[in-house]
Amino acid sequence: MELSELIKEMVATPSPIRQIMKMASRQNIINMGLNPDEIISYGGGWVGHHPPEELREAYEEICRDAEKFHDAGKYSPTLGFDECREAIAEMEKELFGVKLGIENIIVGQSSTQLTHDLFITLANPGDKILLFDPTYANYPGQIKMALRDAKIVRQRVLDVERWEYKSEEEMAEDFKEIYEREKPKIVLFPSPDNPSSQVFGDKFVKTIADICYEGNSFMIIDYAYKTQCFITPPSYFSWSPSDYPNMIAVHSNSKWGRGLGRRLGWVDASPDVIDAMERVQQCSILCPDTMHQFAFLAYVKRALQDGSLKRYLEEVKEGYRKAAKLTIEAIKEYLDMPCLVPQGGLYTLMKVGEDSDEFVKRVLKNTGVLFIPGKGFGESLKEAVRISYGPHVENIDVIKEGFKRVAEYLGKS
Repeated sequence: MELSELIKEMVATPSPIRQIMKMASRQNIINMGLNPDEIISYGGGWVGHHPPEELREAYEEICRDAEKFHDAGKYSPTLGFDECREAIAEMEKELFGVKLGIENIIVGQSSTQLTHDLFITLANPGDKILLFDPTYANYPGQIKMALRDAKIVRQRVLDVERWEYKSEEEMAEDFKEIYEREKPKIVLFPSPDNPSSQVFGDKFVKTIADICYEGNSFMIIDYAYKTQCFITPPSYFSWSPSDYPNMIAVHSNSKWGRGLGRRLGWVDASPDVIDAMERVQQCSILCPDTMHQFAFLAYVKRALQDGSLKRYLEEVKEGYRKAAKLTIEAIKEYLDMPCLVPQGGLYTLMKVGEDSDEFVKRVLKNTGVLFIPGKGFGESLKEAVRISYGPHVENIDVIKEGFKRVAEYLGKS
């Protein structure tokens, strides 16, 4: 028996991030002659802070009550429970001033699943999809899996010589040129960005939105790190489907609520997109998780009423801001390599000046410090690594220690 041609091709070209994470598995570390307990990893794309205690209590309340637990096992509507969608709309209005109704929201299993379903909803297999370089490493695989013959078009947003993002004017002009030439059906980007933790400016995003609207294309913004924006939030954080009917926002509770494994996501978009997503989701997951919706609803309603949600999010954001600052200071003190100053999220990009795959393997073997090679995020990062301070936010002392080890090995100390 043979697998499908698509899957054989995908298996033959595995995710570069997953490959390096396999290399960092406990058994492989032992095989390399290292002590797994002494590894310092900057590779994790996950958050290390604790979720709000009130959210844990919401799950506990459901589990303690036999009837509530029984009720949490029922099917959810494909769009998600109306009450949960209403709570999401209220939260977005309270936190960012976004004007939404439940007709603008679909709840899903995760932002990953919802993004996959959006590709199926919005595009045809031969369409073009514009991604930035660098950008989130999972997008290309998702596009190929969902649309197979779709063409990915890249726009470079990082100036590798200056090691800083291009100006808004430069990026806007580049976008106009690429859009006119390629006519992509979808433009997709995260903000704050993964892997760079940069926040795209209002002028640039408005240029994208206007051109996409005129060209009958969709603009999708991935807001996984929206609540972890360190700078003054750009105005498009408050845009709603009534502002731009072709704009779609993808959300998740994985980063702000530390729900990486308690998978829950949602999309806000114009009602016609939501109606179409409902039909797709009936075939992909049937319905979102009921238990997670019940607990999320109970927590958000209480936390909005007593103001604890805003306080929690501000405390979490401040923790990551401090971790980001310490990371940049440690890089400059010990390695003196070019790096980006995070504007939100969990990461920075450091230019290492050699093939990033080889650098990562060499450093891991000799220091027990793990970075993520940049190639998987785009060609502009072939000599760079992604560094995550996310897992260490509640133990920031370890951040400095890792760079000190690398500096000693590289002869920079």
